[in-house]
Amino acid sequence: MRLTILAAGALLPLAACNQGPSTEESARRTGEVRLENASMEEVAKQSAAADSKAPSQPGMWEETMQLTGFEPGGAPEAQVAPLKAQVGKPPQTQRGCRTERDGKPLDVSKFPAMAKSCRFAKYVTAGGKVDAAMDCDTPLGKSRVSITGTQTPAAYDLVMKQSQTVPGQTKETSMTFRVTGKRVGECKA
Repeated sequence: MRLTILAAGALLPLAACNQGPSTEESARRTGEVRLENASMEEVAKQSAAADSKAPSQPGMWEETMQLTGFEPGGAPEAQVAPLKAQVGKPPQTQRGCRTERDGKPLDVSKFPAMAKSCRFAKYVTAGGKVDAAMDCDTPLGKSRVSITGTQTPAAYDLVMKQSQTVPGQTKETSMTFRVTGKRVGECKA
């Protein structure tokens, strides 16, 4: 009897780790989204529900974007030279006022043009961490986008990588960006 109780107690933490896919209701209740093989629409609905638990803070935000990696694949040098020159340069920084309606930086509801041609192999936002992978059919072939990092109501730090093999080329082209943001104060009226 004691062994059965100990075994059940040992399995309880494992059951909590494998929570399965989220629903709109669980996303609203926990602020977490856990999906696999999901449509853009499904991810957008659950993300909106989760944002009600910990919405992005309105105010003055400082945001940066930097191209941190680029692999040209088989693209002609004349086309890729401008991108190669941007790798490693200081991030582009901008400041602006964000309202409650602006939502979080990773807001898939703002990707409507991609909605029909993309699916998320996985989309997880839990405990302030982001781990997503999206596959798309584009006019230039299949594309994969991965997004990892952290996102809280007052800051984010995300790495996005897009890779694709353009028809007629044998090597994959990829770009890696780092985007960060933090709330730096109130907006001036």
